[in-house]
Amino acid sequence: MNKPSATALLERPATANVPDPGRKTYNQPCLIAQTLSVLGDRWTLLILRDLMSGLSRYSDIMENCAGMSPNVLSDRLKRLEADGLVQRTYHKELPPRVDYTLTEQGWAVRPILLSLMSWGQQFLQPLTLTSVGIDVSTDFAVRVVPAFWFQPDRAGDLSASMVIEISDCADCNTWSFEIRDGRIRPRRRVLESADIRLVATTQGFFQFLRGEATPEECGTLHGSTVVAAAIQGCFLSQ
Repeated sequence: MNKPSATALLERPATANVPDPGRKTYNQPCLIAQTLSVLGDRWTLLILRDLMSGLSRYSDIMENCAGMSPNVLSDRLKRLEADGLVQRTYHKELPPRVDYTLTEQGWAVRPILLSLMSWGQQFLQPLTLTSVGIDVSTDFAVRVVPAFWFQPDRAGDLSASMVIEISDCADCNTWSFEIRDGRIRPRRRVLESADIRLVATTQGFFQFLRGEATPEECGTLHGSTVVAAAIQGCFLSQ
């Protein structure tokens, strides 16, 4: 029997609206139970967190969720695609590339994640600046914190982009942030056409997010101070 090619596997048909006999449900009419049938599996919310905070490739999500097996990630992504929360895009390149992005239904989970973060901030150990680089990697903090401190109602019709380089993190990637349509989209790459670039220490970056200093006081700023201030104004003051 011939094995399917890698391209054939990547081009498998979409699974939307296909019943999943392996899924466990609560079989209750309660909307909480029905929602948990979609979002309640282990790792599902963390995968959505990673998609919201800039990861789009299977390998990156796999690397970021230590302890999750490849089979589980494949299963969760397949289910999220079938449920309409995730869109899978195949790029005919050499080698072939697959990206996973959130649909409108997927983005609608963001308030649930924010509520979980708020509860954890109140009753569990919150993320602090001193824990960044020790308990939490700088790369994780630079990606996730802006994604969830971002306030869509403050962005208005702002369309701008920013590159952030953390100067005191030897193994930290440079990140880019695009703000448009009331959303922030982090990316683990440099946008050559970004409106502003900020080179800052970890502390300076958090000062920028918290609005504790003007953008030019947080590090070395390249680009318009007006645009930088507009981007800074989109984040939750702490």
